[in-house]
Amino acid sequence: MDQKTVQLPPLANRCAGVLLTAASGDSLGWMTEFLRTPDEVLHKFGLEHLSEFLPWKKQVGGRFQGYEDYIEAGEYSDDTQLTLCVAACIRADGGFDIERFCQSEFPLWLDYARGAGGTVKEAARKIQRQSASWNSNFFTRRTKKGTLDYRDGGANGAAMRIAPHVLANVGRWEQIEADIWRNSIISHGHPRAIIGALLYGYALFLLINQDQIPSGRELIEQLGNWVKALQIPKIEGLQSWLFLWNKHRTQPFNEVFENTQAEAVEQLRLIWVALRDNHSPKTLLEQLGCFTSESRCSGLGTVLAGIYLFARQPENTQDNLILAANFIGSDTDSIAAFVGSLGGAVWGIDAITESWRQQLQDAPFLQHLGEQLAAISQRKAPRINIHPGIANINLGDCLQRSQIVSQMRVAHRCLGVGTVESVEQKALKTRDKTVTLAEIEFDCGQRCKFAFRTDKKIPFLYTIK
Repeated sequence: MDQKTVQLPPLANRCAGVLLTAASGDSLGWMTEFLRTPDEVLHKFGLEHLSEFLPWKKQVGGRFQGYEDYIEAGEYSDDTQLTLCVAACIRADGGFDIERFCQSEFPLWLDYARGAGGTVKEAARKIQRQSASWNSNFFTRRTKKGTLDYRDGGANGAAMRIAPHVLANVGRWEQIEADIWRNSIISHGHPRAIIGALLYGYALFLLINQDQIPSGRELIEQLGNWVKALQIPKIEGLQSWLFLWNKHRTQPFNEVFENTQAEAVEQLRLIWVALRDNHSPKTLLEQLGCFTSESRCSGLGTVLAGIYLFARQPENTQDNLILAANFIGSDTDSIAAFVGSLGGAVWGIDAITESWRQQLQDAPFLQHLGEQLAAISQRKAPRINIHPGIANINLGDCLQRSQIVSQMRVAHRCLGVGTVESVEQKALKTRDKTVTLAEIEFDCGQRCKFAFRTDKKIPFLYTIK
């Protein structure tokens, strides 16, 4: 691979950089994710082009239970939240504690999820069924366009959360590949989601193992050769999943996988040509389907968009984030998170400016977590313990929303003990109904916002004796 000779940061710095820059892209892109035209950007923010974190407001909760949520500058969404859930399940050997993810981290994430898509939320609900496991979480979901089968779920909700597998296993692709497969099929059944997650993981793997700046076209060639050789691995438990996947389907999984593999190779060829001929970035994203309603959230297309933007100018991570966040009509937060993490894998925490790091939600927590994952990769640390849960805590009763007050000490079933930083009431669209929003700073360093719509007991939040 053609490279420029520059001294790059040490591994711990680069692993921290992956998490910080991905969260920065998530935060910046979340501001524009639901906008459809540049005029909407001007109307919402008073700017033609976004280049910094800003506070903003978002309607959430649906037609009847909706309310306006205030989002502070630098706050991140589900892309980063789910990455943290995966990181919490990394063992001391770098492996994935999939039982913990399925039984605790993933379903309990629904308590505080922000900005998440329908498929990944439904998967988190359905994994709680007694009959479900990581390799049998098949489900259907109703959408405005009809019923979506799990097997057809090819969006990027799997790819966006897999970075911790790479950071905890630098130099060990076989382990990474197996865990990305296990992780992805918990929520997404289509090869676009799976190959997208694998492709993102492999690009991260290549970059964090390099000690020089890569050449963009050489990186794309290497990824293209890897995709051509990609095969369904022999992972324990995967055969039973394949059997269930093929049940009642006219086209078997391996054929769909091979077709998607060919699609990925063709799209990488388009990227290589765009880099060679210096095409407009927007033109290339259009070719990848990033502005088409049916494919704008594709696990393959959005990952490739992030890889392309990185390969186009590897030295300019923050500019890449800004560019991705301003591709209005695309899945801006995920694309920006992908391109950001790739830049962080090369440049470390300095891939973004210190002022951005100071504004970013939970930045010290993210940096420390990246360093922990690097230490695990080098077999110099115990398993990640960022979410301690409530074991050995002297709990009181489940809270009611009317009892929640600022500065109160509370405990969450997964996140552990924290302090209520703020409480506010918001009117719902339904007449005379309100929602309580409580922001909690947990002792682990993660900050979450919870929404409570009734005065019934909250089953996941406790007082402390």
